[in-house]
Amino acid sequence: MSDLGSRVLEEYPNAIECSIVDNSDGCGAKLELTVVSDTFEGMMLLKRHREIQNHLKEKGLFDEIHALQIKAWTPSQWEKKKGES
Repeated sequence: MSDLGSRVLEEYPNAIECSIVDNSDGCGAKLELTVVSDTFEGMMLLKRHREIQNHLKEKGLFDEIHALQIKAWTPSQWEKKKGES
């Protein structure tokens, strides 16, 4: 999982948040990935998800993941989400 996080940070070095939660009882097959970056400003949500998925596929990191929930937010969206909790 740490390799996944480091690979995502390679693609989004300006990310203010990059976290991975294993929701599969430790086997790493069901993950939740949160990336917060100003790179996503003006980008549709579907394009954000596809960009992240394609990057992970190129790096060969998608093979062992059964399910991946992606939360790709802009900094302003992140601040709003934090304020809601």
